[in-house]
Amino acid sequence: MEPRGEDLPAARRPAAADASGLEHMTWNVIASWGGHAVFVIAGFLMPRFIDRRIGQEALGVWDFAWSLVSYFGLAEIGVGSSVGRYVARHRAAGDAAGVQRVASSAARVQTSAALVAAALTVAVSLSVPRLFGDKLGVHAGEAAVVVALLGLALALQLGFDVFHGVMIGCHRWDLHNTINAGFHAVTVTAMITTVSLRGGLRGLAAAYFCGVLATEITRRAVAYRVCPELRIRWGAASWPQVRSMVAFGLKGSLASVSRLLLFQGVSLVVAGQLGAAALALYARPNALLRHAEALVNKFAHVLTPTASSLQATGHDEELRELLATATRLGMALALPMMLFLGVLGDPLLRLWMGARYEQGLVLGILAIGFLLPLSQQPAVTILTGLNLHGRVGLATLLSALAGVTLSLVTVGNLGWGLPGAALAVAAALTAGNGIFVPIYACRRLGLPVVDYARRAYLLPILCALPYAACLIATRRLLDDRHPLVAIVCGLAATAMLPPLYWRYLLPGRVREQVLGLLGRLRASLPAVGPGARERA
Repeated sequence: MEPRGEDLPAARRPAAADASGLEHMTWNVIASWGGHAVFVIAGFLMPRFIDRRIGQEALGVWDFAWSLVSYFGLAEIGVGSSVGRYVARHRAAGDAAGVQRVASSAARVQTSAALVAAALTVAVSLSVPRLFGDKLGVHAGEAAVVVALLGLALALQLGFDVFHGVMIGCHRWDLHNTINAGFHAVTVTAMITTVSLRGGLRGLAAAYFCGVLATEITRRAVAYRVCPELRIRWGAASWPQVRSMVAFGLKGSLASVSRLLLFQGVSLVVAGQLGAAALALYARPNALLRHAEALVNKFAHVLTPTASSLQATGHDEELRELLATATRLGMALALPMMLFLGVLGDPLLRLWMGARYEQGLVLGILAIGFLLPLSQQPAVTILTGLNLHGRVGLATLLSALAGVTLSLVTVGNLGWGLPGAALAVAAALTAGNGIFVPIYACRRLGLPVVDYARRAYLLPILCALPYAACLIATRRLLDDRHPLVAIVCGLAATAMLPPLYWRYLLPGRVREQVLGLLGRLRASLPAVGPGARERA
């Protein structure tokens, strides 16, 4: 009699079902979007709540603290992002011993990274009053405490990041996002309660830290359940595996460094040149774009372990098709959002935060700059899954350096203010991710650039033309006098997109998966109508 899978030696266990994740990709994307909805809602609520309860200066201090703390995450040198790729590869090959080796090796590195991040947190928080006291004024001491708490929360996330990678490598984006969304909702509720009880920024940061602690403990427990072969033992760590993951992670960390350098660097330029209150104004358009970016990323990140699994099993033609199709879908997601934010930016900001925060020009410039990079995010994650992302990271790093330098000129020397900062970010993003990535991806995967551009961009642009016309008409007719009506009309106009996308953009496999999900949902609903009681 054949032995069962769990009785086989670790290296000989059969590959997991749907090891590539293609069969459940649609469900994973939908689950990711559903989970992110909590973050979007919280992202709209918290800044306005802080502004109204504590003040614009306090909101600027909160943004400033995050600008500093974001750099501490570089301590992991990108190893955490490599776990999902290697776990997916080993599970596709049925190599349980490889999964254990990867997880154990990553855990060693991540523990060290967490200690480094904690040390940096202590050092920087103690230095905040001395280095930034003139700009932060009476908030300098409070800012130091906030930096300390947020930095320690980040260190905690780094220490547990291996479990995040394991869940991704198992293609369990649904559970991963459920944990994130559920605990974030609880955390935001605690933060709002704390501020309402006059806990200030210190209480806000403390509530966030407690929420992160609960999230990571839960994620660890769930990771062991979804990946039965997972074992983390210091003795199972392999230095060749560590070197391989560090090499992979360093290439990936170039992209992370680039984004931190560009976004947080320009934010620090704004704070240094124009003050914390101006940073609060600049951060709100950025926050809207980052929420839109996250929506595309939730789709794109699913592709990294899938591309890795396809590469491991030699499906090169499927990889090329995946690249073209995923970029088309990425453009279909990005274009309507950028049109909405670019055209209706002023009424949206006024309705959200009030007339003081109205920065429609800044939002429009950023929307133009984000469009091409967002459409190429699926290509970036596919290249990451294929371990071909090193040059992408280098290109984005160079463009980020150019962007920060340009912001010093536009904000400091030319006096263009917040639009100048937005222009610097838009130029850097377009040059790095928007132009270099598609050319490089096509060359490495053997696709003609012109054919790729036609397949990726033509249909999304044609489908979005009626929507763009509706947005422009809405802006002209309402003329900013009725911001709520303008936003409602703009959102209502999106109803024309799903039928066009279903007919012309979605691949047959995706349509089948969507119909299958709807069928299972309908079957799970309780029976209603005459005779239902008898059938029950």
